[in-house]
Amino acid sequence: MEITLDDRWSIGGKPHGGYLLRQAVAPLLTQAHPHPLAVSAHFLRSPDPGPASVEVETLREGRRVSQHRSRLVQGQTCVEALVTTGVLEPCSDPFWSATESPVLPPLEQCPRAPAEPVPGFRIGHLDFVDMRPDPGTVGFASGRPTTPGRITAWLQMNEGGSSALDLLVLADALPPVTFDLGLPGWVPTVELTVLVRAVPAPGWLVAEQSARLLQDGWLDEDCQIWDSQGRLVCQARQLAGYRLPA
Repeated sequence: MEITLDDRWSIGGKPHGGYLLRQAVAPLLTQAHPHPLAVSAHFLRSPDPGPASVEVETLREGRRVSQHRSRLVQGQTCVEALVTTGVLEPCSDPFWSATESPVLPPLEQCPRAPAEPVPGFRIGHLDFVDMRPDPGTVGFASGRPTTPGRITAWLQMNEGGSSALDLLVLADALPPVTFDLGLPGWVPTVELTVLVRAVPAPGWLVAEQSARLLQDGWLDEDCQIWDSQGRLVCQARQLAGYRLPA
């Protein structure tokens, strides 16, 4: 399948990782299995905006779920993902849950994150994702780090609704927690696993991103997303690189 990687989704000239993941997964969704349930992707190299292709292979097609392999290719394989697809019921409620959505300040007290935080540098996905960070967890933005290793935010796609497929983008939408640890720089994703647990209810989502260990140039990040009904709709974990300032 031939696709075009949209330059508007770029950060520093390279497409956003969650956007690439959505591009790789979208061709796998069918009427029988319209939702991504589990996605595990390795980012081998960063493509450029422009022509690319998605190569898909169905590994197993079952009644309840199907498993696939998807490759996003631009000359070479850039993203390779194993994907399980199935059906999520829109109105399902948890049988049991040990999670609780964090309490954020009211939306009007959380300014929208700009797509161009400094002149000449664009965070492209923020033209499409309305992200309203809790000011108490992004002190780095004003030079006063406050909550090392944790960021929370209101989230939604610009059009005001977020689909199960959109969660692949939103799971990689928050700023790296390294910013609050004095490490302002590129944090490239090496591997990203996303579990989609439910179709989000209409309205704003709440996201929390945290890390447990920075060591030897590597960082883990966990992201959890709850919908407007307080249901956990997405869990994600990634391994990313980081660089100490010179």
